[in-house]
Amino acid sequence: MQRINYLFVLISILILGSCGKKTADEIFEEQKGGVVLVLNKFYYEIKMPDGQCLYFTGMDQNGNMQGFTTNEAEARQNASMLNGTGFFISDDGKFITNRHVAITDVNVQQLQANLCQLVQSSLMQCGILARQIKSKYDMLEAQKFQYMEYDFYGNVVAGDQAMLSKIVAQQRELQRMYEEVVARARYLQNTDLSDIEVNPVCEIGISYDGEKVNSPDDFLKKNPCRILKIAQDEGTDLALLQLESKTTPNDAYVFKFAGEGNKEYFTGYADEGKVKIDQQLYMIGYNAGLALANTQKGISVQMTSGKVTQTPDGDRLLYSIPTVQGSSGSPVINEDGNVVAVNFAKLAGSDNFNFGIPLERIRNFLK
Repeated sequence: MQRINYLFVLISILILGSCGKKTADEIFEEQKGGVVLVLNKFYYEIKMPDGQCLYFTGMDQNGNMQGFTTNEAEARQNASMLNGTGFFISDDGKFITNRHVAITDVNVQQLQANLCQLVQSSLMQCGILARQIKSKYDMLEAQKFQYMEYDFYGNVVAGDQAMLSKIVAQQRELQRMYEEVVARARYLQNTDLSDIEVNPVCEIGISYDGEKVNSPDDFLKKNPCRILKIAQDEGTDLALLQLESKTTPNDAYVFKFAGEGNKEYFTGYADEGKVKIDQQLYMIGYNAGLALANTQKGISVQMTSGKVTQTPDGDRLLYSIPTVQGSSGSPVINEDGNVVAVNFAKLAGSDNFNFGIPLERIRNFLK
């Protein structure tokens, strides 16, 4: 009789537990408001050893600088843009995304090679310009003889003083230009490109599921953000940002991470933080950014699913959730709706095997 009672209790627990489990659709409807589309508008500033600043807007696939200019206003106007995903983790507007979404890095060695090519090209231009100036100067010198009168012995006895004065003034201007070109050439020859400083200049904003966006201002002006923290560990592609208003919208879901750790962000259940091979996972994010998210009803976040495909090693979590560009920074959640990883990269040549930053690294980042 006692055994039957125990069996009844066990069955009741299992039934109640299964009834209380949320479906994927329920989790999505509850949590989609806490996932945001991130827009980063950026350009780069190069600080030269002498304090002069140069600017560019990006680098192409061959490592060549794009939008190179000495005018910061021009760089700002032609700035590059990228999209990513973020998700709220607190009521004061803090959200997580990838470091490569918040801060766009460049290959400094490639940049230095670019600058070396620019220096060589500029030196060649200086040489060409100097020769052109000298040629014009010599032509003016030859013209002087047309406006002078000489005696039998070759001495100047008269001349058109007005025209001679005009020619002399032109020659002085050419001399000034020549000296500037020579000085520029000397500066380029003596510039130490190994001692340059490159800084990204970023303007970041977000938009929410269901909002209509027509221009970058719908991100940058309506919901501007600032960077609070960037992971310094190369293997931890994470950034912590915050709305400038320091207030998470009332209808926005605030995510919790599975497992133990900082109780402000983690659920406190140790077993829940463990993931296993073939475990069901979901990801909520803005795959392909605005290209896929923009609909007639406003931007629309997507939910994709997959399973753990490799034993976690503490450095990264491999799963079969399909992703494309724009998925970076998306929360990867378990069937309880708690975050077990942050999506950050895909396996080269495949959209169906992707990597997430595991809880161990997230926990250390948020400490």
